[in-house]
Amino acid sequence: MPVKAIIIGYLIFAVLAVFLYFNWQAMAPKAKNLEPQAFVLENGQGVKEIAAQLKNAGLIKNDTLFKTLVFLMNAKNSFWPGKYYLSPDMDVIKVIKTLTARQGPDEVSATIIEGWSNKEIAAYLEKLNLVSQKDFLAALANDQDKFRTRYSWLDDVPKSINLEGFLFPDTYRFYKETTADDIIDKMLANFDQKITPDIITAINKNHRTLFQTITMASLVEKEASDDVERRLIADVFWRRLENKIALQSCASVNYVLGETKKRLSIADTQTKSPYNTYLNRGLPPGPIDNPGLSSIKAAVYPLSNDYWFFLAADNGKTIFSKTLEEHNQNKKVYLK
Repeated sequence: MPVKAIIIGYLIFAVLAVFLYFNWQAMAPKAKNLEPQAFVLENGQGVKEIAAQLKNAGLIKNDTLFKTLVFLMNAKNSFWPGKYYLSPDMDVIKVIKTLTARQGPDEVSATIIEGWSNKEIAAYLEKLNLVSQKDFLAALANDQDKFRTRYSWLDDVPKSINLEGFLFPDTYRFYKETTADDIIDKMLANFDQKITPDIITAINKNHRTLFQTITMASLVEKEASDDVERRLIADVFWRRLENKIALQSCASVNYVLGETKKRLSIADTQTKSPYNTYLNRGLPPGPIDNPGLSSIKAAVYPLSNDYWFFLAADNGKTIFSKTLEEHNQNKKVYLK
């Protein structure tokens, strides 16, 4: 092989490796499920200064990556002064989009994170001084009829779940004088746009309902950290359901406990609740959070596999196993 061809091959490989690394860094959040914090963008700040401020605040991992992406997204002159609420579990691209989402003097930018529950969304909106937690949760419970007349896909969703699972996570701009109903309607309208006819067709083809699918997606959202894992876990869960095997989702128990425990005790798994999938076979009564589109698609398009068990290792990886014996062995190896 000519030397020139070898050099070109190495260059292509190097470029591809750099691209994949930067893509992983951009889409990998720094942390998971941490409280949003105020971030003030002052007039006249440059990209270098903004990057350093974000890194010092623990909102990004890599300031060089941030500056590179700002350049690639042609966003250098798009940063808009103001007060934002950012979460450490936002990826870099979402941080940039939030800080460059121009808002008028009477508007507030709000970024709803994938996997937040209705209560977490309510608390966040109160921090933004948009609506109180009490008013938002009351609207979810008491004003459903008006939303159900607009969105027919809510027909098979029990009123008792208060639209949990259907408030689509995204970055929104709301008027400062908005109402809880207006916010809810905007989120539902976004959900309506994201759930395409192709997705509905695939759900129907699998003989499932949208409500069942979103409930599954809400579990997957909490159990996985990337798209491939989400699709693998969705397949494991669907097959366990079909074979009448309890899902044993730790996420469902954390929902019952009202906290996020990395490791559940035996007593935790025995907590009585219809949402506890250790004690009850089948899906929980409804979604446990509001899943993002990737988790919804994972529930709709699971990745076929031969696994029946999985666990979250201390290093952050998900370890899959085909047998209970292998699963128990993995616990000894990966859970210290």
